[in-house]
Amino acid sequence: MPPELPELSALRALIAGDPQGHGDMSSRTAVPDDEPDLALMAAAVRLASAATGATYPNPCVGALVVQAGRVVGAGHSAATGGPHAEVHALAVAGPAARGATVYITLEPCSHHGRTPPCTDALIAAGVAEVVFGVRDPARHAAGRARAVLTAAGIRVREGVGEAMCAGLHEHYLHHEQQRRPFVTLKAATSLDGRIAARGGDSKWITGEPARRVGHWLRARHHAIAVGVDTLLRDDPRLDVRLVPGVDPWPVIVDSQLRSALAEPRPQRLRAGAIVLHTPHAPEDRRRSLGDAGLQLIEVPADEHGRVAIAPALEALGRLAIRSLLVEGGGRLIASFVAAAAWDRWYWFQAPCLLGEGTPVLPGLHWPSVAQSPRLRVELRVSVGLDDLRVLRPAL
Repeated sequence: MPPELPELSALRALIAGDPQGHGDMSSRTAVPDDEPDLALMAAAVRLASAATGATYPNPCVGALVVQAGRVVGAGHSAATGGPHAEVHALAVAGPAARGATVYITLEPCSHHGRTPPCTDALIAAGVAEVVFGVRDPARHAAGRARAVLTAAGIRVREGVGEAMCAGLHEHYLHHEQQRRPFVTLKAATSLDGRIAARGGDSKWITGEPARRVGHWLRARHHAIAVGVDTLLRDDPRLDVRLVPGVDPWPVIVDSQLRSALAEPRPQRLRAGAIVLHTPHAPEDRRRSLGDAGLQLIEVPADEHGRVAIAPALEALGRLAIRSLLVEGGGRLIASFVAAAAWDRWYWFQAPCLLGEGTPVLPGLHWPSVAQSPRLRVELRVSVGLDDLRVLRPAL
């Protein structure tokens, strides 16, 4: 059986009571003792998973320095501009790094960016061997580290624990390969598939444990998107409160820039927030929001006059946004489903009925059951009194 995705393992830890969703690194090795390479790489994965979301746009890498079968240094990536995982782990190890083996979840960088190359640090520390899980597909990397380290007399092995390392770095790898963000949908509904009562009330359909998972998802994503109807009706904060973490970048989908007319202006319409709109948005509204410091991005309209999802994701990808959490409302979620432009879906169902409320996918229909899209269940778990299904598009 393949190892569970690090995101889902972290989710289980969160539900079990770990406020950060990663648990104790030393107690969660899910590989046989006779496979020490995999056990050590799994520990590096858990270490990195603890800080996923805090290092965007960089991936959060984990690294262990192992000397004579003992971990003498461990670290994960710091926030952008800070030490990379390898540098952190080598600093902890100190002189014990000489002659050691270093386990790294992602190919070490070999280029000058905001920090010097990690390959230089590994060479300077005198390590004997570098083991990494997955190759970095970025144009400045793509296997260069092996050549640099080998030329310095360091043994290199790659592909150890590749599946779990690829799962750890799926947002980063997806963006580098597809040039668009990894898209996660999140919906909280009644048993009959409603996201709000008939009068619009939606607080709270799910309980506090499910809402904590929702904030954990926010902390793990680079950006968070809502539609203009949700923005104007609820004025959502879109921040991280119930768990430790960094707030995601707000993205507002507002085809006609109706948000420019709101009084008072919603709190998420602050300098730096991204607003996606169509060419049909009036010029005076563009000026109003632009003068307020918002980042306006024009994308083509779809057949309904709304923001077309595929070009919108391409535009966000050009901003190096690695992952996008789509929280609502229903019309925005439906637009992603209709465009087949999503990668994972967290669907919470509360044990209640709302009858003639707002459906989770308004306006969508398929001619028959046979023609409707099929989904693959990655995880089904109880979160307090609510049920959660983690879904992927069927292969």
